Amino acid sequence: MTKSTLLRSLFAASALIASPLLSTVANAAVGDILESNEGNILRFRGVGTPSTFATGLSNPKGIVFDGTGHMYVADAGKNQVYVYSLPDGAINLFVSGLNSPVGLAFDVTGNLYVSESATGNIIKFAPDKTKSTFATNAGGPAGMAFDNSGNLFVADFSGNKVYKYDSTGSQTTFAAGLNAPAGVAIDNSGNVFVSDSGSGQIFKFAPDGSKSTFASGLSRPYGINFDAAGNLVVADNEDGATLRYTPDGSKANIFQSNFNTPQFLAVEPAAHQLLNVSTRGVVQQGDDVLIAGFVIAGTGPVGTSVLVRALGPSLTDFGVRNALSDPFLELRDASGALLATNNDWKDTQQSAIIATHLSPSDDRESAIVTTLHGGAFTAIVRGANGSTGTAVVEVYNLQ
Repeated sequence: MTKSTLLRSLFAASALIASPLLSTVANAAVGDILESNEGNILRFRGVGTPSTFATGLSNPKGIVFDGTGHMYVADAGKNQVYVYSLPDGAINLFVSGLNSPVGLAFDVTGNLYVSESATGNIIKFAPDKTKSTFATNAGGPAGMAFDNSGNLFVADFSGNKVYKYDSTGSQTTFAAGLNAPAGVAIDNSGNVFVSDSGSGQIFKFAPDGSKSTFASGLSRPYGINFDAAGNLVVADNEDGATLRYTPDGSKANIFQSNFNTPQFLAVEPAAHQLLNVSTRGVVQQGDDVLIAGFVIAGTGPVGTSVLVRALGPSLTDFGVRNALSDPFLELRDASGALLATNNDWKDTQQSAIIATHLSPSDDRESAIVTTLHGGAFTAIVRGANGSTGTAVVEVYNLQ
């Protein structure tokens, strides 16, 4: 198949359907595979054959869940993005006036990014729908994905490259010499997977950029996405198949499409959940510190906003003796990597902390506001300048 045929297959807008109304046929659930296919969205629930989740679209491409109860679909034929509320499937227009939108991706703070294949731009929409241009000169951008460090990876379908953008929109070439790359997915270890539709292969790039072939022998793979078990789900457009690859590369056919044109797909994640955490203990010197471990459940791309605070001096108002006079707070992830620190809460993030209405009452106390993906985390309280005493560490879910 020629490159021009591939381009027409991925980017060409279908004729608009007669009815201007969209309809939802069935609801989604955690773990469902949702796939754009002709003017429909198909749903597969693990057994049997796929059903129709939504109809009435023109040329649906990218699909993404925010992990907070919504699914977004880019319709390249109507130059719009729709949002479906889950589980009832209510439909709303999120934005119109785009120029052949294909790829969709969310960052951890809830901004939606849309790749416009006709302009080569990456458009950013804040949670309040404020629009800005995040990046230009992305060629024919298609699939996109964020890594856990906030870098955006974009497949340039027409330019045979994958670009990497940092949080400022600065572009570097992550991979070149590809053949119509369409989809991008990133695993929990930071490996970047790219569906190379022109060669029928899926490549795996380690975080350092080293390349290996993860799967071959496909017809024209487009959308790829990871499920909760770490399996890679693939939409093979030309073969009409939706496939699953285990982490070791073992292949299984999930279903064969009746429409024979699977495009892009997403796996519905579990919603993030966090209960407020509070623990009290005595902080001494060295490794004798106060530790509070907490877990944010869920696998959605949009993270959970939290406030972590360490109290000491204000505890004397509640009759606590020997309160820690000057707490110092650390936040670490499951690997032990340091995410943030704070000594006196007014030193950094003062406005953001005040906005939570949970500011510590004493200036010497500590607080951190951040947004976290699902995972295990640890809040550690030490005494600044070697101080010791009783402290309280708390974690609040701000959503």
